[in-house]
Amino acid sequence: MSKIFKQEPVLLHKTGPQVMQEINACIGCNECLLACPALAEPITIDRLNHETVAGAISPAVARFARTCYQCGACVSPCPVGLHRDAMMMWLKVRLIRDDWRG
Repeated sequence: MSKIFKQEPVLLHKTGPQVMQEINACIGCNECLLACPALAEPITIDRLNHETVAGAISPAVARFARTCYQCGACVSPCPVGLHRDAMMMWLKVRLIRDDWRG
């Protein structure tokens, strides 16, 4: 008998305080990045967390955010149940805003 898995809805965007709460809850294990099929160059989870919400976005993090296609592979391996996909959407919005501002 095969198991039937109920797929949970994926949150693609959260508010700033919700994203900060998730980033603060991150234990830095890198499991999300290890599971990501879009990560082409090494990025530390600390760097990704910081640049998701503050300061300048480095070229490496920007490239990673642009190649992320929101597949959700980063969600299930997280031992604390964080939604890296939602955090990545937040980062993508920051990039779009930065591009728009020039």
